[in-house]
Amino acid sequence: MRFKDKTALITGGGRGIGLTTALLMLAEGARVGIVEVKETHIQHALETARSKGFEVEAFKGDVSKKDSVERFTEAFVKTFGRIDILVNNAGVVISRPFLEKTVEDWVKTLEVNLIGVFLCSQAAAKYMLKQKSGKIINISSIRGIDHCGREGIMDYSASKAAVINLTKTMAKELAPHINVNTVAPGHTLTEMTQPLPDEIK
Repeated sequence: MRFKDKTALITGGGRGIGLTTALLMLAEGARVGIVEVKETHIQHALETARSKGFEVEAFKGDVSKKDSVERFTEAFVKTFGRIDILVNNAGVVISRPFLEKTVEDWVKTLEVNLIGVFLCSQAAAKYMLKQKSGKIINISSIRGIDHCGREGIMDYSASKAAVINLTKTMAKELAPHINVNTVAPGHTLTEMTQPLPDEIK
């Protein structure tokens, strides 16, 4: 088992890519905690994990709020004793034409998709540096490296491109004890992407 006895905290772990990642890591022996802002997503994750014979710890929190991030990170470490892996997966996408896009859309998207990655990484890194080991995986998107752009989700694409550049800086500053990488998934049909127009999906 590749992750035997390793501890992993996965934000946005209640559905989609986050939940699938949690289940795969559990199957490889990891002890997993997920973070979700919605109780319904937490319950879905717990039920799904149990149906497959796994137990997962769930923490309710908002990745875009510093005090919330510090609380659930501390709670995770108290529960598991350490934090070996952080997967920054939580994200939002708001599809709206450029001329209708609002400042509120931009703020919400950047708060969750970019600032959330920063806050969670900063909180986890403080523990990882004390351990002298740790891995941080930031989930970006194909939209973050797309050269042709995509209508309606310019704020999402910008946030995911920023995550890639944030990752590069983190990797340099946190080395050698913390390994930082980003993954840019291609088109993935999840609950989050389901409402998007067919031309985007």
